[in-house]
Amino acid sequence: SSVAAALVFKACKDKFRPFMVDTGLLRKDEAVLVTKRLEEHIPGMKLMVIDAKKEFYTALAGVSDPEKKRKIIGGLFIDCFEKAVNQMGLKPEECFLLQGTLYPDVIESTSYRGPSTIIKTHHNVGGLPARMKMELIEPLRLLFKDEVRAL
Repeated sequence: SSVAAALVFKACKDKFRPFMVDTGLLRKDEAVLVTKRLEEHIPGMKLMVIDAKKEFYTALAGVSDPEKKRKIIGGLFIDCFEKAVNQMGLKPEECFLLQGTLYPDVIESTSYRGPSTIIKTHHNVGGLPARMKMELIEPLRLLFKDEVRAL
C-alpha cells in the first residue's frame, strides 16, 4: 500500500488524500512506522491514520472461525473508508479508493477454472459494495511482492 500511495502521490500531489486504517491487528507500531517512513521519503504527503482498534477488537471478540474474521474485517474496512471520506468532506462519487492489493491476494481469493477452490478470502479482493460510490484503483494487483519492491 505504501508503494501504491507513493506512486499516486507523485502523479496527483495534493489531490491525493491518503489514509491508513489502524485496526490494532498490524505489526507492533506499524502505523507509526509507516507514517514516519512516508514523511521521510515522500515529502509533502500527509497520511491520515484512522484509529479503529476499538471497533475491530470489539467486532472480533469471541470469533474463532478465520473466514468469519476475514468477513468482519472486510466489512469494518468498508465502514472506515466511508467515515474517512466523510471526515475529509469529500463527495464519495468523486473519490477513488486506492488499495495495495497484490497478485498473491488475488490468487488465494479467486477460483478461476476447474475444480480449484478459494484458499481464503482477503478483505481487499472482490471490489466494493454497490452502495459505495467510490471507484476502486489497484495498480499493483498483477504484481508479486518482489516486483513491487523493485518498483
